[in-house]
Amino acid sequence: MKKSSKNCKAILLSIVLAVAMLFSACSDKKIASSDTDNVDELKKQIESLMAENEELRQKLEPEGQATQQAETEQAAVTEETTQTEAEVQETEPSQEDKLNIVVLGDSIWDMDRSDTGIAAQVAQYMDADVYNCAIGGSRATLKDGESPDDFERWDSSSLMGLVNVLAGKVQPDFLEGYPGGGVIRNVNPQTVDYYIIAYGLNDYFSKAPIAVEGGSNWDAHGYTGALKNAILLLSQISPQAKVLIISPTYCQFLKDGVMETDSNMRDYGQGTLSDYANAARNVAETNGTLYIDAYSTMGINIYSAEQYLEDGIHLTVEGRKLYAKAVSSCLKYGKPGEVSGNSIYY
Repeated sequence: MKKSSKNCKAILLSIVLAVAMLFSACSDKKIASSDTDNVDELKKQIESLMAENEELRQKLEPEGQATQQAETEQAAVTEETTQTEAEVQETEPSQEDKLNIVVLGDSIWDMDRSDTGIAAQVAQYMDADVYNCAIGGSRATLKDGESPDDFERWDSSSLMGLVNVLAGKVQPDFLEGYPGGGVIRNVNPQTVDYYIIAYGLNDYFSKAPIAVEGGSNWDAHGYTGALKNAILLLSQISPQAKVLIISPTYCQFLKDGVMETDSNMRDYGQGTLSDYANAARNVAETNGTLYIDAYSTMGINIYSAEQYLEDGIHLTVEGRKLYAKAVSSCLKYGKPGEVSGNSIYY
């Protein structure tokens, strides 16, 4: 309102000046010398109005400059904000650009689904979506009596069970109650970048054979047969994906809190745990998959067990951190068919 009042006054003054100048011109022709005083008075009024108009102009000019400067600064801020938003959109990966990693494993992965769990840490290191389908207590092998192709009555939560769900051969209803059973429903095999297969502990504990004696080396009742079948089927449903096989980790058997024996020495009837680890390595090398020798080269052994194993078998917070770094390192820098062990890149 104040600015409008000043503008109106300036316009009024301009009108008065125009009238005065017209009157002055007419006076030159018509008035006599006796009217000189009136003309002089009128000139004084005109000069006074002109002075006032100049003063008003000088007052209004800074305001106009300030307004123009403010508009310029606002335009600059808007342009900078738009540019910053564009840069953020370019630097931040979209959801579609994230890697999709699917985990098929046992309690080593399933025991902790919080931020300190292996899956959550791998997701952070890899900037990926990790679908943790692991089921505690599960094994790679089929149990005695379980058919590898009875899909209508399928109820095995083994590695083959999860792979058959992913392939659409069986419905995941039999996995109800397991956290991994809910996760696997959200996996789209066509968008998977990596499959992680991490089994062996429960195969070892349950005396599952490393290979079925006298049978086919593709028999999924044997540890190597189950791994080979899984690799084959996953390659068919996700030809774009890479497979990472992880051996079981070293473990100890405690009595009254003290180590009685360990997995290097105890044989449940089908070999020591290191034998299962060596079998996993052989499958990885012959099938050209990524491989982590978690048993021998990750750094979990008889000397570090107290730091990395909470009950002789499952991993401590530090153990899970070590494991997650090794997995991420292998996914980023590992080469198919070669052994990847310690997390040297983290």
